[in-house]
Amino acid sequence: MKAKKVIAMLLAATLSVTAFTGCAINKTATVATLDKEDIKLGLVNFMIRYQEAGYDDMYIQYMGEGYWDKTVSGNNTVLETWKKNAIEEAHELYTLKAHQSDYDVEVSDNEKKEIKKAAEKFMKANSDDVIDEMSATEEIVEEYLELRLIKSKMYAAIIKNADSSVTDEEANMAAYTIVKLDYKGAYDSNYQYQTYTDEQSAQIKAQADAVVEALAGGSSLEDAAKAAGTTATTGTYATYVDPDAEKTDDSDKKSDDTESKESVSDTESKESSESSNSKTKDSVYTTNNLDQSVVDALNSLEEGQTSDLITTDSAYYIVRLDKKTDEEATESNRKTVKGNKEDKYYNGILSGWQ
Repeated sequence: MKAKKVIAMLLAATLSVTAFTGCAINKTATVATLDKEDIKLGLVNFMIRYQEAGYDDMYIQYMGEGYWDKTVSGNNTVLETWKKNAIEEAHELYTLKAHQSDYDVEVSDNEKKEIKKAAEKFMKANSDDVIDEMSATEEIVEEYLELRLIKSKMYAAIIKNADSSVTDEEANMAAYTIVKLDYKGAYDSNYQYQTYTDEQSAQIKAQADAVVEALAGGSSLEDAAKAAGTTATTGTYATYVDPDAEKTDDSDKKSDDTESKESVSDTESKESSESSNSKTKDSVYTTNNLDQSVVDALNSLEEGQTSDLITTDSAYYIVRLDKKTDEEATESNRKTVKGNKEDKYYNGILSGWQ
């Protein structure tokens, strides 16, 4: 990857000091040491603050003011978790730097000039208050950009040795139509979960029964859902089962991929993956956001067939298998699986060094 692509994130970066929490810190303090090389707090703080500024608007949109101080998992706030992740990122970057010679990776003089220009532009584009909060100096910005460039080059060099071929079976995505009726509760417009009363749950069950009855009378799933006052949606799911992966206790998902929304926090997904079974976490195949009982039902159907009513701990489902292979989704998933295989290989090399 060219240096210009790596440094593009900073070329037009004009940030607002209101995005930041905290105060100025000692830039030269040592926060960690790797093989006698000190990692300075100024660099780690810059990494945290730059990402914080980029995500602040999105977090506020989804979760409101003060999101950084909220506890989203475990006992850590969002910002505390970001600090932990920044240390892990620094560990990765400095580890890759220490192994540059293993893959003949270098930063050229021209690339260093591009990095210096980007750092100068960043410093000029932002106010003194922002620079102070980020503990930014030209040297810190240059160091971060060089480390990121080394990472991109090392990643490209490492995955050349990966077996990232993908079979048709591994890539396959099937298409379905689904009716989902949550009977325990739902999220309101403020993303707060509201538990249904017994009366509300009974009304949801009546809806599900109405869909089943309409289907028995010859209606399509779409028409049956409409008549019952709900909707049928479409989606795709991966049919391949990774033989090295084990099911985890959290297989009962709250939503399917027809209803997916942009995650409000990469941090939350990282923490979630850390708590899951290691074999599942290392899987290179596509994870379905469907309840496993729904996947099992779909796998038992022929094209055009509709399932019976499926009841889980929180929802009713009725599904129809539309296509055993959705060509467009399958080709897209082929790229995903290839990337996952490359990531797995890269992470194995990195963890071995670490």
